[in-house]
Amino acid sequence: MNTRAPAANTSHGILEALAEGVCRRAFSSPEAFLYEVTIARALAKVVEPLIEERLTGDRCLDVGSGGGLIAHAISQSGRREVVGIDPSDAQVRRFARRNRNDASTAVIQARGEDLPFGSDTFDSLYSSCTWKHWPDPARGVAECVRVTRPGGPIVIIEIDGASDAETFRQFAYSSQVPFGLRNAYVRFALRTVVGVAPDQTALADSFATVSVHDLTITKLDNLPFLAAVANAG
Repeated sequence: MNTRAPAANTSHGILEALAEGVCRRAFSSPEAFLYEVTIARALAKVVEPLIEERLTGDRCLDVGSGGGLIAHAISQSGRREVVGIDPSDAQVRRFARRNRNDASTAVIQARGEDLPFGSDTFDSLYSSCTWKHWPDPARGVAECVRVTRPGGPIVIIEIDGASDAETFRQFAYSSQVPFGLRNAYVRFALRTVVGVAPDQTALADSFATVSVHDLTITKLDNLPFLAAVANAG
């Protein structure tokens, strides 16, 4: 009578392990390529305007900069210096190639939980869909606050772990995932990426031990993303 229960538990455990394996590490070169040709541009189109309107000052840090799409757009639109960091060697190389003619951008291979900068180094800081990749999100947030000058804006955007399938599907269909693979991609993402992404409470809790002002956590309208915005203390 109980023969089905262990199979369900085993399946759930496998999905949890898969989610952790997919997200809690730097992208390999094939993963970075797939991300670039499927989701990266759709994501940048959504989040870049939201980030840009909140930045202040002349120097900002992009934590988890990936291939540099957002950094390039922000450096061009605001004429700011943008420094990117990413743990993936493949993404760092892609960022450098994309921005090779842009003297206002630079990239360093590093992890968000150990930022290689002194305290109060940057006027602004943003991070797009990186929170879920940090093994210790609270430490990642603490590092973001540490390197941002007092009063400087911090913007962290992440997939909403409470997203429903339809909202995520609508976003996925706006990406460059080949038509015949979209349903498979949505099913995979809902079981892995969304599975380790925070809901509003978890995202807020990751700020619990740091000194920030005016923290707000909002869900983007009709999109499977959350935005945490605060000023460094």
